[in-house]
Amino acid sequence: MRVSSLELHQKLGQTIDRARIEPVVVTKHDHDHVVILSAERYAEMELSFRRARRTGSLSEHERSAAQAARVPNKKERERYLARLQAADEKSRK
Repeated sequence: MRVSSLELHQKLGQTIDRARIEPVVVTKHDHDHVVILSAERYAEMELSFRRARRTGSLSEHERSAAQAARVPNKKERERYLARLQAADEKSRK
């Protein structure tokens, strides 16, 4: 949703309510100025930013490991998950 800064001042309560559902872009002089979003969405973004790392910040070892990585096929995933489940059940005994 987009609103002008004038609309924001006129309908602040409604705009805040809408921002709980979806981000609201506030424009000023026909340019995007700020975005209003829910506290929940902001917390999700903060968590994502903390988890994210730029590829440039990876060590050479981490870069090599990422390049060598492959996605296991379905049978390999199933075997791995079965081993995890068996180990978990064994540790609970």
